[in-house]
Amino acid sequence: MDEQDRRRKRGLIAFQVFIYGVLIAMFVIQLQMYLTRDW
Repeated sequence: MDEQDRRRKRGLIAFQVFIYGVLIAMFVIQLQMYLTRDW
């Protein structure tokens, strides 16, 4: 049970990192579009 709980916790952390990566990628893409449009 302890091993399964540890694996679930690791999966949850990986999922959060994936969500943060997607949000940061979207923010960077919007920032690049805004900067290129401003030139």
